[in-house]
Amino acid sequence: MSLGMRILLGARLLAAAVPLAAAPAATAEPVWPVAGAESASATIDDLEAQGYDVRINWVSGVSSVPLSWCKVTAIHNPNHSPPSENTFETVYVDVSCPNPDDDWGGIGFGIGF
Repeated sequence: MSLGMRILLGARLLAAAVPLAAAPAATAEPVWPVAGAESASATIDDLEAQGYDVRINWVSGVSSVPLSWCKVTAIHNPNHSPPSENTFETVYVDVSCPNPDDDWGGIGFGIGF
């Protein structure tokens, strides 16, 4: 094979290899839950199933109602990394719950002087 043919063949191989080397690796990224799209208990279950250690930031104090009544207002991952097999990554969820004392649906009475 002549030198010109080898250079042409080498250029073609290089042209074919560059897109493969530049292509992003196909990784199975976990699906990050959307804050407020489901109940707080479902969001926390989703994150724990992906291997995260979930901590709750109570937005309006610790609630006396079940987490299924509450919603997640934000999700924070300080390390910006997914969990690995050897370690748990901690994520923080901001949880807001209804106050049953305020939302009982009754009629209020007041006396004014």
